[in-house]
Amino acid sequence: MKPVKERILELIREVCPHDLPIKEIAERAGVSRTTASKYITILEVEGVVVCRFVGRAKLCRAKER
Repeated sequence: MKPVKERILELIREVCPHDLPIKEIAERAGVSRTTASKYITILEVEGVVVCRFVGRAKLCRAKER
């Protein structure tokens, strides 16, 4: 099985250019929302994912190359 960070990045890239909420990313990756949020933050710092808030939901997408 792939590491969580790789699975999350693949999920986000699969739906590009659409946004995915953290809740859906967590469900698809089979991890908790807390774990998904942690890895999303790491991917944001690395510059491969961009996130925005819509209301209380954090939506994420792969950064355009």
